[in-house]
Amino acid sequence: MQIKCTSCGATQELAANHQCGYCGSAIEQEKAQENYNTSTTGEVGNLMMMAETAVDATNWEEALQYYNKALEKDIANSDAWLGKGIAMVYTSKIGDIKTKEAIAYWKNAIKHSENTDAMGKRVAKEINTVINAFYPAIENHYIEFSGLDNSFQELVSRFATLESAQDFASKLDDQNIAYFKTGYELCKRVVYLPKRYANAASSSALAEGIAGQFSSNEYSRKHAANKASDKIRKANNRKQEIENASKIIINLELKYINGIRKIDPDSTIKPSGGKASETDEYAIDFVKKMFQENNNSLNSTELAFKKEFGIEMNNANKIVRKILLNEGLITEEQIKKADKNSAIFGGIVVVILVVLIIFILLDK
Repeated sequence: MQIKCTSCGATQELAANHQCGYCGSAIEQEKAQENYNTSTTGEVGNLMMMAETAVDATNWEEALQYYNKALEKDIANSDAWLGKGIAMVYTSKIGDIKTKEAIAYWKNAIKHSENTDAMGKRVAKEINTVINAFYPAIENHYIEFSGLDNSFQELVSRFATLESAQDFASKLDDQNIAYFKTGYELCKRVVYLPKRYANAASSSALAEGIAGQFSSNEYSRKHAANKASDKIRKANNRKQEIENASKIIINLELKYINGIRKIDPDSTIKPSGGKASETDEYAIDFVKKMFQENNNSLNSTELAFKKEFGIEMNNANKIVRKILLNEGLITEEQIKKADKNSAIFGGIVVVILVVLIIFILLDK
């Protein structure tokens, strides 16, 4: 049974619990049915039904035309403004994602609605669906052209444009964790995908270089080594470019992480891409937990932190020490003592290895 929510105006099947699947409002069946019948009659109603038919057929260009015609007849039609915003995203080109225009239309949908709070929740839900559906096109475009210069910078730029709509959704319904999770997961994909391709290119170049050394021809071996070295250098440069550009995405990601933690204080979600700091709540909790579980071992805590956040050991050391000092769990003297013990242990290991090597050589 088709009904139209009297709070947000969303057309849908009547749910068993009689709640709107968009704004969550309780639905009075009789009023909702009457609302649906009213909305599908008259010239504007016919245009909106034609638009919805085009949407069902995923013909977004046609749907956009019908939404525009409906708005020419009724400039305050919230459903038409909402639909026009959605159609603008779906009809966008990869190099020209029209989220700015779409957000303006979605704001109109809310402004002209009878219940702005309910419509805001409906708009947020629709945006979340649109972003999840459109993002793969950006990712697939990057995969196809990942070998070209500036490919990752273009991915970051396009994603940032698309992400502005997700940011709008999370603000419209800031108690719905799903919208923050979508933003976080997409940010994480933008950070990790290019790194995976760059690492694969580096590994492939290394494998080529090794394979080339099995040639019986000295010139072929040198040529293979030089070629592999050049590819590895380019791959490493690309990884550095990705590392620099990904900082933009990591900063976007942090607002979604904070939103998730605000709604779910027990969440163990953490920043991706090696982003960690002594002020991050998850990092602080993780260090305190590891320090306790490892019997106040500084070295063990630093190793655990490095693994958890995927960062360089030097950065892990700095952050862990700052957190422990800030939390009053360790003193500067204890840090110096731990470093001294570590240096002594490292020296002993080196001596043992040298002795073993000497014994092996003498045995020969």
